[in-house]
Amino acid sequence: MAAVAIVQTAFIGDVVLATPLLEAARVARPDDTVVIVVRVGCENIIENNPYTDKIIVWDKYGKDKGGYGIYRIGKLLKHYAVHTTLIPHRSLRTALAVYSSGSRIRVGFDRGGGSFLHTIRVPYRLGIHEVERNLMLARAAGWDSKGFKPCIFPDVHDKTIIDDVLHGVGAYCVFAPGSIWATKIWPVESYVLTGIAFAKRGLRIILSGGVNDEVLCQSLAKRIPDAITTAGILTLRQSAELYRRAEFVLTGDTAPQHLAAAVNARVFSIFGPTTRDFGFWPYTDRGVIIEENVDCRPCGVHGHKDCPERTHRCLRSITSEMVVNSIDKELG
Repeated sequence: MAAVAIVQTAFIGDVVLATPLLEAARVARPDDTVVIVVRVGCENIIENNPYTDKIIVWDKYGKDKGGYGIYRIGKLLKHYAVHTTLIPHRSLRTALAVYSSGSRIRVGFDRGGGSFLHTIRVPYRLGIHEVERNLMLARAAGWDSKGFKPCIFPDVHDKTIIDDVLHGVGAYCVFAPGSIWATKIWPVESYVLTGIAFAKRGLRIILSGGVNDEVLCQSLAKRIPDAITTAGILTLRQSAELYRRAEFVLTGDTAPQHLAAAVNARVFSIFGPTTRDFGFWPYTDRGVIIEENVDCRPCGVHGHKDCPERTHRCLRSITSEMVVNSIDKELG
């Protein structure tokens, strides 16, 4: 038995953007077991992926917290006889787990915690997309790196769930307003005005998000005529299927833009504290970034809980009218 592994235990969007490595692994090592390690809550993205044989779930902040998790993940990778590991996640904890697995070839970036434990270090370049950065790891391992894109595979059950959600709905668009980073959230009033504008044109607005977005989405649904909220109800794959059928998806620089791009949905991403240079825009020719180049951008790779300037002007300067006009222009 021999195996190759991909280890990406960061956020949902990061896992979506690591899926091209699974296809690259399958093409390069067709006879090997392809293993992926993801954090708990992200496994739904990978299930049904035909390029993957085994999903290992790392509950980093629960039962696998601390050194025990490093030991357990390393032991599991050793059990599958992993000889080559690609490590897009720039984390000391991840690097230690892979090192302890005995994987002979450990390919990761030259920035971030644990890079000294990699056998092959790849320059971490800004200004290119994260997918292209990740595929640089594949190329460094001697694998083909051309043409692979993020992908998600909703199954029959997922599609049936969305059939039920959309029963009697007609044409619709999706707003995915939430984020774990508060400064990435476009103001509620702006979403409301945008929702009203498209509702007047006959589009139903469906609010999308996770459990932590329920309150935000419910508040929007109450103020946008005939809006529906699915926050906290759908799985990630089901959400992707919902996005795939929509006229468009409106979101921030957050995971839904990557889920939408992975199923070739039309997606509009409102960028505030972050910029394209970090490499996390929608990886699709059907994606549009909406932004205003205020002089305080960017203020961080992810954003913050509170605006460092206490103005939030990076997003407040983007009006509902600007967003509606941008969408109209693309939809023709």
